[in-house]
Amino acid sequence: MTETNIIKLRGVEKRYGSFTAATGINLELKEGEFFSLLGPSGCGKTTVLRMIAGFQEPSEGHIEIDGVSMDGVPANKRPTNMVFQSYAIFPHLNVGDNVAYGLRGRVAKPEIEERVAEALEMVELGGLQKRGATELSGGQRQRVALARALIMRPKVLLLDEPLSALDKKLREQMQFEMRNLQQSLGITFVMVTHDQYEAMTMSDRIGVMFQGRLMQVDTPTMLYARPCNREIASFIGEMNILPAAVQNEQAETSMTVDMAAFGKIEIEKNPNVTNRAKNIIVGIRPEQLEISPDKPADYPATLQGTVSNVAFYGENVHYHVKTETFEKPISVSVPNYFHTVDFQRDDKVWLGVQGASVIDLGQDKQ
Repeated sequence: MTETNIIKLRGVEKRYGSFTAATGINLELKEGEFFSLLGPSGCGKTTVLRMIAGFQEPSEGHIEIDGVSMDGVPANKRPTNMVFQSYAIFPHLNVGDNVAYGLRGRVAKPEIEERVAEALEMVELGGLQKRGATELSGGQRQRVALARALIMRPKVLLLDEPLSALDKKLREQMQFEMRNLQQSLGITFVMVTHDQYEAMTMSDRIGVMFQGRLMQVDTPTMLYARPCNREIASFIGEMNILPAAVQNEQAETSMTVDMAAFGKIEIEKNPNVTNRAKNIIVGIRPEQLEISPDKPADYPATLQGTVSNVAFYGENVHYHVKTETFEKPISVSVPNYFHTVDFQRDDKVWLGVQGASVIDLGQDKQ
């Protein structure tokens, strides 16, 4: 089965006077995928979403939706609909009237009632048409906003930080509900978020933005395992960033590096790195490190240090290990199998790492 690209951005740039909010945006989104634009506040992700929606026009470049150029096409004529961060629920209208708002004057009343019922069933609010907007919980308000967007039957649903107003537990619940809804409908979802875990949980692919540029587009798994540089490695989860010197780069897919006190180790070349030199940086996820009171056997790279901090998170225990070699403590995360903390502050410990767990991040630009 051939995948169809429903959205294409070519050389898209947005300027506000002398300030460039987004630049060099080239992106193709597949029909029926859940795609997230991820990045810190002010990186340009909402600007890109609003240009797709038609609320802003690009200063340069072109946008296509479903094979049609969107040059000069206003927001209300595009095959998209948007769920805003605030939900924009009308407090004086009941649930049914809120959901039906966009259809008023466009279709006959019997069809409106039928489509309202259908949309509410999609978001598991069936039968609540008469409930007042002020009687809704946060999760219900979010679902009403979704139903109001879905009732217009868009080809693309745009979501601007749709879960940010919810508390942590409800937000996590809604992540799975929205993902299940998207998969059942088969509609392309494009979401903006600054929450890395939200993006990783819900998305087929993620585009990570920094300072107006789209730096990497990949699956959640690849973004976590093979980030293309320090910025993304540090933004997606937690990462220990260490200096290393390339010793042997002759092999096509691997190389030997010297990680200072950790020693020499063979690692995989990162296919997403485009800038590599003699001196590079490497990354190690906290959960990929072994921590033990004795020097661990069967680990090609080991290092001794002292526990400087212990944090108990319930499902895991997080250690900071200070070493004589590295300026910053090394973070280690251990699953909490037995509800115990094995090490205390000032304990001497050994760290071990396998070559498969060391991520090549290329030449450091900082």
